[in-house]
Amino acid sequence: MNTEKFCESLKHHLPPRKRPRTPAALDNYIRELVAAINQAADEVLPLRKHSPKAREGWDDTCTEALAETKRLRRIYTRRPTTATWELYREARNRKTRVIRKALRQAHRDRIEVAAGSAESLWRIAKWARNRESQPPSVTPTIKCTRTGRQAVRSEEKADLLRETFFPEPPEADLRDIESAEYPDQVPMPKVTEKEVLDAIQAAAPLKAPGPDYIPNKALQAASSMLVGHLTTTINQSLKLGYCPAHFRTSTTVALRKPGKDDYTTPKAYRPIALLNTIGKVMDAVIARRLSYLIETYQILPRLHLGGRKLRSTEHALHTVVERVYEAWNTGQGQVLSLLLLDVSGAFDNVSHKRLLHNLRKRKVDERIVRWIASFLSDRHTRITIDGYISDEYAIETGVPQGSNLSPVLYILYNADLIECCNSDDTEATGYIDDGAIFACGSSTQETCAKLERALEKASRWADTHASKFAPEKFQLTHFTRARTRMDVKRPLDTAWGKIKPRATCKYLGVTLDSKLKWKEHVQEIRRKTTNTVNALGCLGSSTWGVSLADMRKIYRGVAVPQMMYACSLWSNPGGSKGIYTDKTLNMLKAVQARAARSICGAFKATSRPALDVETHLLPIEHQIWKHNAEAVGRMLTCDGLPELSGLAEERRQMGRQRKATHISPLSSIIHRIRTDDAVQFSSREKITPFVTPPWWQGAAIHIASSDDEAITQHDRIIADENNTCIYTDGSRIEGHTGAAAVWPNRQQTESTYMGPATTSTVYVAELQGICIALAMVQADIRRGNSHRHLHIFADNQAAIRSVVRPEGHSGAYIVQQIVQKIDQIRAGGVTIDIRWICAHEGIDGNERADLAAKEATGWRSGDDRGPRAEPPAHLYPLRTTLKTWCKKTANQRWQASWTAERKGKAVRRHTPIPTKKILQLHAGLSKAESALLVQMRTEKIGLKDFLFNRRVPGFHNPRCHCGGRRQTVAHVLLSCRHYKDLRRQELGHLPGRNNLRAILSTRKLATKAIRFMEQTRVSVGDETNNAQTTSSIGGRQ
Repeated sequence: MNTEKFCESLKHHLPPRKRPRTPAALDNYIRELVAAINQAADEVLPLRKHSPKAREGWDDTCTEALAETKRLRRIYTRRPTTATWELYREARNRKTRVIRKALRQAHRDRIEVAAGSAESLWRIAKWARNRESQPPSVTPTIKCTRTGRQAVRSEEKADLLRETFFPEPPEADLRDIESAEYPDQVPMPKVTEKEVLDAIQAAAPLKAPGPDYIPNKALQAASSMLVGHLTTTINQSLKLGYCPAHFRTSTTVALRKPGKDDYTTPKAYRPIALLNTIGKVMDAVIARRLSYLIETYQILPRLHLGGRKLRSTEHALHTVVERVYEAWNTGQGQVLSLLLLDVSGAFDNVSHKRLLHNLRKRKVDERIVRWIASFLSDRHTRITIDGYISDEYAIETGVPQGSNLSPVLYILYNADLIECCNSDDTEATGYIDDGAIFACGSSTQETCAKLERALEKASRWADTHASKFAPEKFQLTHFTRARTRMDVKRPLDTAWGKIKPRATCKYLGVTLDSKLKWKEHVQEIRRKTTNTVNALGCLGSSTWGVSLADMRKIYRGVAVPQMMYACSLWSNPGGSKGIYTDKTLNMLKAVQARAARSICGAFKATSRPALDVETHLLPIEHQIWKHNAEAVGRMLTCDGLPELSGLAEERRQMGRQRKATHISPLSSIIHRIRTDDAVQFSSREKITPFVTPPWWQGAAIHIASSDDEAITQHDRIIADENNTCIYTDGSRIEGHTGAAAVWPNRQQTESTYMGPATTSTVYVAELQGICIALAMVQADIRRGNSHRHLHIFADNQAAIRSVVRPEGHSGAYIVQQIVQKIDQIRAGGVTIDIRWICAHEGIDGNERADLAAKEATGWRSGDDRGPRAEPPAHLYPLRTTLKTWCKKTANQRWQASWTAERKGKAVRRHTPIPTKKILQLHAGLSKAESALLVQMRTEKIGLKDFLFNRRVPGFHNPRCHCGGRRQTVAHVLLSCRHYKDLRRQELGHLPGRNNLRAILSTRKLATKAIRFMEQTRVSVGDETNNAQTTSSIGGRQ
């Protein structure tokens, strides 16, 4: 899309900015905005017309082959003889070969073209993963399980899906609402343009649009022009308590639920509402405000973890597993019984009146409550299936799946369920619509009795919330390792009948077995990652396809997260008998080796360690350690989770009294890192989800588009005597970090020591420099001096942006101090600007700040050392530095294991230490060229020496055709007399041409070597050679 032309066109069509005072006027204003955007898009983006007969890859050769086959078929029909049949059969077979070849080549071309852009690359990666489960072009006949009615036509399917997606919900018991008294609500100010702009920019640009067909990308392109209109619209909408009608229309798409065996039942489909994107901007603004309310005022149960900032599924899973281990370490060893709940049509059966009551009960601003009431009422949708679009349906209940608001609204809706099941006997945790209740006891009889009482409370919740449990989907598991002492087959007696226990249950994508040995989950990992690695084969081989760098990116972005999901649970680095066995480790190594061969085109004979080095993939054992350490760092630095953050100290105290029999995965990881690596977690920073309210207006920031522009602005500002100008900087030198601020007009410099590299980063030091500058001004104001305009110059753009949009990330504790100082200074009428200034461009204040920051670490020019500056009052090791340490330590362990490795000697000669620089050799190379380079470096290549050693039929000796030495990579590249002239032509007089390591480790020489080897055509890997030879040595993947 041509952004400039689109914005120029939109400028002519946009209506003047209005402030609608009635719902009708608001609807009309929205219609004008939508019409203006669509009109501008139509002028700039003409619709592409697709021919219904077009098929990618079909060419004239295919057309001729098809025509010839049809002609001979007609001849055979008229004269059915043996001769005419043979002619027809030959033409038919040739047509099949021609079309198959053309389509195969088209697929390869499409893959290579798609790999040219990041968006297309991930799209084809997704296609490859799901290629075996791609839905058919036409949805199969759907059968109603209740009546047996079959829906064959598209309109019949749409009607049946509507009945399933939007059923008549049970009546909610609302008697308690009439006499309800609500606590004081938390008032919220008007929506700011900053909030709206953040919501627009945070949206996925290519998400499917709603009925008005306006994509997020169009809103983002014209965000500066639209933000004022949308801010006014949102504020007026909240003031009127009215959600515009345009925001309440949608298109519902029926998506297949993955992994279902039967797609002829309507329950196998999930409704996703495609909402109009302008309305989703408002949804995002309201959702963010509700999230702030939840985290700041603690209005949800502590263990209601889903849909909340800084909480992940790994947090929720560890919460359950920690409870299991606590039970096992209590007394003689208790049993923990876990019951996983399932609510049928959770989002679709939400009672609007009950939801509004729950919002008021949890202090939500009445303006937002009234707007949500309007947002949920009088909604309409059309169901689309197989290209058919139904008439509009009215939706009376539920919240739309597809809105940013839906997850937040639902966790506020079902929070009562988690609260009512939390008692002295049981605990409950929730992750959006997934609920879990667990009870501990000395026997399963005791735990089942507790769970049965909790289920009675849950049933009462369902009656008051118009929700319906699906007891056939409940999962009950008794966690114990005392199999003979506990009755692990004891069921629950409920109003729905008996719920029998299972040996395993699946929670948040992880299979938990009753002994927490994780065997079943590891098998599931193997299945998923194997499918993903198989998908890589669709994206290329050793002769075509996605480049090595892009294939590696896909593997690391898709397969590695699948493999490492919940790794901190199923793997245990502590103890002599790890939870993951050598068998598990070898299985995962085999999966990565297959992926590496697909990535680089190596032969199967290439060793796994060599493949890891050639593709620069961290070996599995080090990847597991790195993930575990990072996961612990994430969880223990997240504020608001004392169940996990206090765990280490609790375990240590317990160990002084009685040694725990069973050590949980989390405790084991922490203990291993503490003892082996001397890393402490107790003193680390605590990160809060929100540093400021979403509507907080920070200091003005200015980041120039060029160095010259920044210098020009700087010179203009310092020329005005009314401006207070302070320069700040953060710097790291010799492994230590310092921060400083310089106030030239007062000849004042202040600095602070921010600790070693394992404590602080340069980014945080830059933040500290800004904090110092604000403190200097505060101190000056207290001395009675006045200021009008404060300008702070910093040379780190990331730090500057963090000040205007403080988020819950590493270093937030310093941002919080900056926010407090900005508010205090602005309260005195001082305007604050934070400006970017280019570093090392001769600006005196910036150079002095840089020098002061370095000297704060004790560094001095020359060989001298000086005293360090005092550290700040609050200084905590960062989560970011922990992550950096994890990466560095994992690489160091990899280097040590590679040095001691006995396999992959050929690769070690070229790469004695694993380094990412090896990927630079493949920059700009095609997949076939990269494969040939890897084969030369590993010496696992289709030359006679390798083929003879692998006992390939037909190769009776390893000697070269020239009659000289063994036909190796070194012989062919450096000395074979058959290729003397070609060697002179390609390698010429380049430095290092006689050194094999230099040739295969230098990008320029490696490119020449690839061209040389391709022209020799000596490798059996060439398509002109016998494919049977390649197959006999295992082939390449």
